[in-house]
Amino acid sequence: MASLKIKTWPYPEGQEAELVWFGSPHTDYRGNWRLRVAFRATTGELKVISYPWGLLPYLRLGQIYTDGVVDQVRPLTGSAYKFTIGGMDQGAVETGFTLPKRLIDFHKNPELGLQKVIQYRSAGLTYCIPVTELVRALFINSRYLSYYMLQPHGLEMLIDRSEFQNNTLFLDLSTRVPAKLANETNARHLSWIHMDPGIRSMWDSVYRRLFRQAVKLFPQNPTAAFRKGVPLEVDLPPVGQLELHGRGVQFINHVLVKEIIAISGFRHPVGDIVFWHPSKKRHESIYGDKKVRLSAKSRNDDYVINDQSENAKEDTNQDVLEAPPTYMRFTNYPVVTTRRERIRHTHTGDEVLITTGRGGKNTGMQEVSVQDSVVGGDTPPIDFQTLETIPYSDAVGLEAFFEMIQIMKRTFPYSIRMSVLRVPPGKRFSTCPNGSRRTCAIVQVSNGSLLFYVMEVARPDDWSISTLILQPTSQTTIKTVEQVIKQLLDGLVQKSGHWDQNVLNQCKGVDIQKLKHYQSDTTLDWAFRLAGKFII
Repeated sequence: MASLKIKTWPYPEGQEAELVWFGSPHTDYRGNWRLRVAFRATTGELKVISYPWGLLPYLRLGQIYTDGVVDQVRPLTGSAYKFTIGGMDQGAVETGFTLPKRLIDFHKNPELGLQKVIQYRSAGLTYCIPVTELVRALFINSRYLSYYMLQPHGLEMLIDRSEFQNNTLFLDLSTRVPAKLANETNARHLSWIHMDPGIRSMWDSVYRRLFRQAVKLFPQNPTAAFRKGVPLEVDLPPVGQLELHGRGVQFINHVLVKEIIAISGFRHPVGDIVFWHPSKKRHESIYGDKKVRLSAKSRNDDYVINDQSENAKEDTNQDVLEAPPTYMRFTNYPVVTTRRERIRHTHTGDEVLITTGRGGKNTGMQEVSVQDSVVGGDTPPIDFQTLETIPYSDAVGLEAFFEMIQIMKRTFPYSIRMSVLRVPPGKRFSTCPNGSRRTCAIVQVSNGSLLFYVMEVARPDDWSISTLILQPTSQTTIKTVEQVIKQLLDGLVQKSGHWDQNVLNQCKGVDIQKLKHYQSDTTLDWAFRLAGKFII
């Protein structure tokens, strides 16, 4: 069975700790969403750690950890409960501090005790469900849904088309949905959130309430409240009657629900769904040798979560860690069929063993990220001292360039770092047609003893401007390189979007080459042409 290890772990080696509570979602200095998680050691020591928000689908209250790894042998704490509620809107919203201390003790920590809990009365017991657990169970089955939930209009970014024809819903998922998640179960789940008015309102309310609280706390700068953290809240729609199966602990007549395992009673607003995703292809058999690649890679991979990762790589075919599911049973069960437009040919001839390509032996634990995904992934930043960098997500018009850099990283033995800067203001060129500030990617390429810097200006409007390749001399410092980059960008803006040859001639300590863009180039062609500039 695969194991999942959290890289940042606050306790000594061999010390057991239980995941006891969730704190507030908050953003780090890069603007990435994170979640505070509370652990209690067997010694009683309570520690609150910040992890990427995308880790939430894999976290459960009551999990026992040792050295950051969930103990897969010991059962999670709590007993099984089954209860019925008349409707979701019949719950009373309280704070954690209202719970009996014998049920859970927050040690007077306001970060934990002020988190919201929804209380439902059923058969003489009060069932207390943390809002974070309710949101996770209903909506978040992957890191993708977790991050799009905390974006305005995030659901629309996952669905390209949703329309009825002859009482059938035609649902087209976007390329932002990974191929492994583009299945009938997720099509049924996403269409339920998207089409049911009450459930859709509940989904939207998570970010809406978060933003409303941020504005209330810091009217002039809501992002400051995001940095501090805001307790999660949610609107409760008049949906019911529901039957819940969960795991919890009880004190007198109060039950703290640590995990919602299954929910039944929802009605799906659609009877028939035809869904499509770019990865769905129609298989056609043709004669030809079947290529078989042997790999020593184990099926049961062990993963370590890099919780300090800045961004995960955006890739439709990216490996996806499967989160433990919450079983949703609808009173009606929509029939889902897959529409396949593209063709994938399958060879029916003899098997031929090959050794080239991806695959091979896997040693040790694979390091993965649950951060929000962007094109560019986890390419480390350049250690600039004076230049102000921005997240890759703000780099509109550099997506193809990021893709080309990823090809270079996989193809050539270079050490590559990358940062993104804003082009200086002052001219029309400084702003892209959509109103966003134009940006410039700076890539540091180390090829043995040689060092190069690549400057690529964002071109969402297909602006005609060459790529610059800078080669510093052996005596040139990083501070001088930064001054040259600033000098070149200032000259670019003053020249209204063209490299100023006079400025290029004035740059000291670096040799500068230009590389033109060709529309006929594929991304691979582009990568090889650029790599050719790094061979002396």
